[in-house]
Amino acid sequence: MIYAVAMSGGIDSSVVALLLKKQGHQVIGFTMHHFNDKIMPFKQDSISEAVINAQKVAKHLGIDHYTVDLQKEFNEIVINNFISQYKQGLTPNPCTLCNPTIKWGALIERIAAIIRENYDGGDFKIATGHYAKKGYFNGEAAIFRASDIRKDQTYMLWQLNQKQVEQTEFPLSELTKDEIRIIAHEAQIPAAESKDSQDICFIDRDYTQFLAEYIKAQKGDIVFHDGKKIGEHKGLFYYTIGQRKGLVPWSRPIYVQKIDAKNNRLVVTDDLEKLERSIFQVNNLNTIRNIMPLKAENLYVKVRYNSPEEEVKSLNFEGNFLSVELKGAVKAITPGQSAVFYRDNELLGGGIII
Repeated sequence: MIYAVAMSGGIDSSVVALLLKKQGHQVIGFTMHHFNDKIMPFKQDSISEAVINAQKVAKHLGIDHYTVDLQKEFNEIVINNFISQYKQGLTPNPCTLCNPTIKWGALIERIAAIIRENYDGGDFKIATGHYAKKGYFNGEAAIFRASDIRKDQTYMLWQLNQKQVEQTEFPLSELTKDEIRIIAHEAQIPAAESKDSQDICFIDRDYTQFLAEYIKAQKGDIVFHDGKKIGEHKGLFYYTIGQRKGLVPWSRPIYVQKIDAKNNRLVVTDDLEKLERSIFQVNNLNTIRNIMPLKAENLYVKVRYNSPEEEVKSLNFEGNFLSVELKGAVKAITPGQSAVFYRDNELLGGGIII
């Protein structure tokens, strides 16, 4: 079996390649070249560094390596969506879109073509450094949380489909980050000292500075929750739900309650209870296994990547969207973010909060 390892140049994917080679598999490394800072104001030199680092690791391990140019696809799908969502007053998570369309989409298509041309077209599996587990439930491929729950990345994988999960392996599923670093050091992997990636891969500064390159900031009213104007905002993309900093001076702390893109208004409140919601809606619902409709029994949801799980009280399908009622209220549920559903340790799927 050929294993195509998605190599970022970092420690996790490097250890994946190492472990699979030690197991006797044919391992081929693939690294995406998915943005170019010479064309657009992306993160400076990051992609060239990633490619160079992955090449060094591949050479150290003695495996073939290919760089796959996906700049066009990444720009058209991920970057344009990121900008468009902010123009609409939403707060997107680009990683959850990139995974199914680029990493498990365009990249796999290119990998398959390379393997057909250079390796007799043999069957292959995709292996990644994601902290997640793969298993089976009633014959269907499923994703479960990683053993190292602190590093669990299943939230970012909710848009994958059954075929994509079936073709994928997560070799780090039972390992902790500390164990992975020990393995890398013992094998003298060049990436052993690399830091964990942070935030949005293509932005090396405040994301609002990036957006300002593409969105013309339009000033508008800041209104209190009772409709009274109390100031002026500098452009809606500078704000997100629950934000406290960067607003007008007030006698008490005030927070962004709503981004009203239609009227170019920012609604704020000094009442924290008004930031709390127990009912919200999602669209673009995807389930990894064939488990539609979802049932609320023993169901939990995360409304942002680093948030705790919330227990679901009830679900109600209303046309093209799903209404979710929680057993408790949650602050700052943000349109554009992903609501990701779990039952026990299984990632069931998710949707986009509207």
